[in-house]
Amino acid sequence: MPTPAKLVSAILFAALAWWTGETIVREVLPDGSSVGRLREVMAFMGLIIGWKVIGRATTGRMNRGTTVTVAITAGVAAAFVFLALGIVLHGFYEMIIRSLDSTYTEVGAAMNAMLGFIWDDVNLVANPVVLGTLFGGGALVGLIGGIVGRNSH
Repeated sequence: MPTPAKLVSAILFAALAWWTGETIVREVLPDGSSVGRLREVMAFMGLIIGWKVIGRATTGRMNRGTTVTVAITAGVAAAFVFLALGIVLHGFYEMIIRSLDSTYTEVGAAMNAMLGFIWDDVNLVANPVVLGTLFGGGALVGLIGGIVGRNSH
């Protein structure tokens, strides 16, 4: 059921996801790196996660909103879900692309490579600016979603 808290949380978390992608491109990746539609894909993921994780928590029972603590925790949890899902999906994507080029002859080699891609992504994203943007922004989005959830009934 659509609620104002879900809508606001989804839009704000999508914007945060896009900005986090921009932060990764500017702060972490070498200059001139081609990232394709990274920011747009991240924004789409952020839209879904913001709706499902933050929006559901900030709407609360009976559409009456929730406490500030629950709202901020939902924002941080959404940031963690976004980070973990993004890293795993990117590792899977890289493995599939290379598998289509017949790089791997066995399933075990492909899975091992996927874990290597995931580890490389974890090391890439383990930047204080990126993590601060994502988790601090997630807490702020949760807080704003909680305020909307409390005041929209």
